[in-house]
Amino acid sequence: MRLHILNSPSSLIRCQSSLSNTDSLILIEDAVVISASLLNSVGESNAVYVLNDDLLRRGIKPSSHIKSVDYAQFVDLCAAHTQCLSW
Repeated sequence: MRLHILNSPSSLIRCQSSLSNTDSLILIEDAVVISASLLNSVGESNAVYVLNDDLLRRGIKPSSHIKSVDYAQFVDLCAAHTQCLSW
């Protein structure tokens, strides 16, 4: 079970070939701009998170389909996964 940390919109394309059904994704920094359309690009079994502070800094409202997390929850996600991959 891996956590894919995406920091730009283009990072989704790079990580998709490594994404398995048990993996999770978190959108940070500029990757938060793809939060509204992301669910069309990943499997239904993948948990998807977005860093709330980065959404707010960019004036983006959280999507009801993606769980918004704070920094402490981000750390918890990293600790809960066996591997964290930054893209």
